[in-house]
Amino acid sequence: MRLAISGSANQGKTTLINDFLAEWPVYKRESSTYRELLKKEKLPHSKKATKDSQWKILNFMVDELQKYKRNDNVIFDRCPLDNLVYSMWCMEKQTSDIDKEFIDKCIPIVRESMRFLDIIFFTPITKVAPVPIKEDKSKEREVDPVYIKEIDSIFKAIYNQYTLNSGKNPFFPKNDQPGMIEIFGNPLERIQMIKFYVDTEGNPIGGDPSTPDNLFNPENLMAMEALLKDQKKIASNENAYKEEINKIKDFVKKTKR
Repeated sequence: MRLAISGSANQGKTTLINDFLAEWPVYKRESSTYRELLKKEKLPHSKKATKDSQWKILNFMVDELQKYKRNDNVIFDRCPLDNLVYSMWCMEKQTSDIDKEFIDKCIPIVRESMRFLDIIFFTPITKVAPVPIKEDKSKEREVDPVYIKEIDSIFKAIYNQYTLNSGKNPFFPKNDQPGMIEIFGNPLERIQMIKFYVDTEGNPIGGDPSTPDNLFNPENLMAMEALLKDQKKIASNENAYKEEINKIKDFVKKTKR
């Protein structure tokens, strides 16, 4: 099964991948990560991203995905959807040469690349289980809390669009799309949540991971709720999520003009 960990910066994605590999040693990392490309070609990224850098990163990610088949057990650090989210932020903030034309060019590529993934585990920012921002001496990772939250908002909007409009999301193919699942909590709780979807041998639980009826069955939902310590906080987060859906709708309208 081909998995990816996606989300804003400083949300424990690397820790989650390491914990996952320790729990499921039948899996392996991708042969090369986008981080290696950034270092090798000294590409600007995040707030400083450009058309050239984002295009190179996107093509690198797509090429890496295509190396693996459905029966391969591999976990990716981010995926093309992450690349698109960061490009969309740059377009909206007008911080570089990234514009609507570039986004229009990237969307179909990202959409088709989703066929090469089975599940995307999304790590959102939550009040229930906040992840403290760690300073990065190498300066390779963003630590600006406002920027991190804005990127997270775009991810949440796409996630909401995915769950509310299955098969009609411009960022996922109508058929053969991966499951997109929120994973949060402390390191142990995150692994426990993944166990609702991946069995001890690394296979998907409940059949096709892209079918919501299999992933979100009553037993899974009840077990997930048992992990949560404060339901009131979750309810307030859900209200915030609904507000973010308007952002993705604006992006969709722009891409259709």
